[in-house]
Parts: sequence; C-alpha cells; structure tokens
Amino acid sequence: MMDHGILLDALAAGEWTEMGSIPRASNDTRLLVLEHEGRAIKAVYKPISGERPLHDFPAQTLALREVAAYRLSAALDLGVVPPTVLRDDLTAGRGSLQAYVEASDDDEAVTLSTVNAIPVDHTPIFALRTEDGRDLVLSHSLDESLRSIAFFDLLANNADRKAGHVITGSCLPTTAAADIGVFGIDNGLTFHNEEKLRTVLWGFSRTSFCAEEIDALQEVAAMDERLRTQLSDCLSADEIEALKDRGDRLLAAEFFPDAPDDRTVIPWPPI
Repeated sequence: MMDHGILLDALAAGEWTEMGSIPRASNDTRLLVLEHEGRAIKAVYKPISGERPLHDFPAQTLALREVAAYRLSAALDLGVVPPTVLRDDLTAGRGSLQAYVEASDDDEAVTLSTVNAIPVDHTPIFALRTEDGRDLVLSHSLDESLRSIAFFDLLANNADRKAGHVITGSCLPTTAAADIGVFGIDNGLTFHNEEKLRTVLWGFSRTSFCAEEIDALQEVAAMDERLRTQLSDCLSADEIEALKDRGDRLLAAEFFPDAPDDRTVIPWPPI
C-alpha cells in the first residue's frame, strides 16, 4: 500500500500531463497524470483562477480550503480527504492538486433507491420524487468510515456534502483491499465562520462521540501552534478561531447534533 507521504511527494513534485477538463464540475476542474519516481498517479487540479465567485465565501479561496481540509483530516488521523497540495507551476497557475479516487466495485456508502430496496445496513435520510414520477429514498450506511466523514464535516463546517462527493475507492489504480477506503472529495465549501453545515450524512445524529472523536475535538479546541501553522496559509485567523470554537462546542455537546430546523441542511442538488 502506498502511504500518503509518497503520494504527497508525487503531487508536489511530479512531472505532469494535463488530460483535459472534468465534466459537470462547477468550477474549472482538470484531470492530470503525474509521473514521479517510476510511478504514475491521477490527480484533480482546481486552479484558483477558474473559481466562480460566490456570494457567501471569499473570492479565490476554494482551492485553499481544499488543502486545509486535507491538512485537518491528516492532522486528526481521520484519513477521509485524499492527499491534497497547493501547486503553483501548473497550466492555469496556483491551485489545489488532489489525488484522484478510483471508484471500486464495492457497495456504495450512500445510495438512492426505492423504499423497498434500501440496503439493510443503511439508514434513510430523505425521500424525493424524480421528474418522471418515481419515488426514491436517499440512505447511507452507518459504517465507521462514513462516520469519519460525517465527523470531519462537523468540524470543517462543510456546506456541500453531496452523495456524489462520497467515493468508495482508492487513490491508486488498484483493487487491493488494503488500498480501498471511503473518501470525501470536493471540500471547497468549508471552514466558513458562520454555521453552514449542509450534508446528506445526518444519520449519525444523537450518536455520542467515541474516545477517538473526543481526542480529535480536544486537539481542535486546543489549536496548538503546530495545527494553527498548518492551516494558517489556507484559512484566515477568524476562520481558524471559528474552527477552534466548533471543537469547543462539540466537546460540550458530547454527541453528533440534530439537523437544525431554522435553515437549509441538505445541499442542492443532493446527489
């Protein structure tokens, strides 16, 4: 199994070939192949220059938030965000470069099905009706790997955890079981000062935090110089302080919160 250090080296220093744009992305998003020390990996490049302005997030910060998301996930040993770096020498200038997750044939952690076909180990989140009149239910598993993504999103204040942003697969072109994980991608809409959590992973609500999660919350609430420094070139001082405060509040609450009823809590589109 290739460790993240080797992947990070390839992302940071590999010779690259741009393969083209990734379709249906909201912002400029491109697929690259990196060659490094005899290895070839795919990566997703999101140049800052290709970001569409948003009314509620500071301009030209989404790629930085992608990198901050990886750094937080790695610092807390969650392993839910694919290795991601900032890079300046690519076609469209500075941007985030993230290891591409090759989807596996394993069962999906988040599914859309008829009510009679909800997997037995899934919990239903909401129902919807398609344009052609079909009634479907979105559900997700309660597996520990998916719980780690839901926990990460609480801290990162993820405003856009769609079903399609959860991928079971590998950062390597392999089907080896040891390389398969559940990853959360597209983490640009994160770390806002205001509460903006929008996710399809509400099935862990009212679940008490486990010991490892409490340790992670304590680390965020403490916000020591090491963690602050890792985030400071991607997030503002106010955003880092808001992250620290979320750690404090979640520690005091002791469990995954319920979805609030005074704002939109499901991203659109949810899939």
